[in-house]
Amino acid sequence: MRSISKFLLAALVGLAGALAALTPAAAATGPQQLGPQQLGGLDLGAYCRSIGAADAVLTGSTAYDWHCTGTDGGLGDLTFAAACRWTYATGDAVDRIGDFRDPASVSCWRVTPTVVAPDFTNYCTSTGHSAAALLGTTAYDWHCVSYNRSGPTYYDVSVPAVCAYTVGSATIDRFSNYYDSATWECRV
Repeated sequence: MRSISKFLLAALVGLAGALAALTPAAAATGPQQLGPQQLGGLDLGAYCRSIGAADAVLTGSTAYDWHCTGTDGGLGDLTFAAACRWTYATGDAVDRIGDFRDPASVSCWRVTPTVVAPDFTNYCTSTGHSAAALLGTTAYDWHCVSYNRSGPTYYDVSVPAVCAYTVGSATIDRFSNYYDSATWECRV
């Protein structure tokens, strides 16, 4: 009887130690604290049906050409962020379009609420260029530029690299509106 009591006491002390180790700081080291987590793709047809539409339809060759369709064939809006939240049943999900010109490149990611604007200028200068240059209005129009005697030379910019430089930790790059160059986000 006495050895059973000692065993139970030792087990309780061990359990208390394990629970003490799970302080809020230790418990907060889940996937979100380690950076964004890729959740996967979307079943846009299922999402559209869940909001009362008949199905999803692709009407062109870009990511923005996905629409929900009614039984009458009319097209409705389709919001990828809402589809991600519905598909993965979490408010922490956002969409990321890998390539605007590839309608199949949309994926969902679990992120924290933190949104950081990428610092194109400091990234470009840190990589030996003179500055950042916006050569249009779309999300893909950012470049690094180097000035020399013969004039400016423009270089493609890697937005994932800009986000990693800006945030200094694991991040994903995403734009919320392809047609607005100012909508790039670094999500952690």
